[in-house]
Amino acid sequence: MMKRYLSYIQRQNLNSKELNEEKRKDYRHIVMLQVLIIASAMLLKEILFIAGVSVAHSNLTRDLLFLTLGGTYVFILWDLLRNLTKNNTLLVSLFILIVFGLGVAFFAANPVYDFFDSENSKRPYLFFVHFCLFTVETIVIYHCVNDIFTGKKLSAEKIWGAACIYLMIGISFGSLYDLVNIVQPGSIGTNLSQGLESYTVCIYYSMTIIGGHDSLLEAAPIIQNLGIIEAVWSNLFVVLLVGRLLSKPDKEQDAIVI
Repeated sequence: MMKRYLSYIQRQNLNSKELNEEKRKDYRHIVMLQVLIIASAMLLKEILFIAGVSVAHSNLTRDLLFLTLGGTYVFILWDLLRNLTKNNTLLVSLFILIVFGLGVAFFAANPVYDFFDSENSKRPYLFFVHFCLFTVETIVIYHCVNDIFTGKKLSAEKIWGAACIYLMIGISFGSLYDLVNIVQPGSIGTNLSQGLESYTVCIYYSMTIIGGHDSLLEAAPIIQNLGIIEAVWSNLFVVLLVGRLLSKPDKEQDAIVI
């Protein structure tokens, strides 16, 4: 039983065509989830409020949806990673980290029942959750970038992969900003409840950075400096991607079906 379980969470044995199709499917699913996560973080609460839903119910609905999407998101990231690396030790380790991190998130960011007496008591647990998320996203971004810029053939999964990386930069830096905000509350530029409320604002701040807009938040210098790094990295990725797309393709390149 243990052997069968370990074989599931390790790298899949697929041929080249099956591997490309699996990656394209995972990339597309991740992009769709990323769009839903960003939309739920930035718009859902306001939409429900305009629709006449009470603040308490709109917060609960958004937080439950956000947690569901987030849990699905990290597992699909891990599933994608199975197609990008042969390192089974890394895959097993990240799987364990994800499961443990989601378990901690259930207690630290539970929107239905607060298991803690104060926000200060939950801060170490929230820090661990965001550290796990940022670690997983950083590792996946590294392998996705390597996948996109490896080889000469331009393919559909690499186009979806580029969109996946770009949005993942925004979401991963949102985790990084929230890590800072957990250590130094209020550093994002406004006083927020620790947990999902803080994280959604951090995602908002991150998306304004890569989108080139003014966030209207007076963040602490460390977050402003991290924002500059995010802006430079995201723009550099776009420049490299454009160069990759404009490079001379293989003569035998097939038509791309997105």
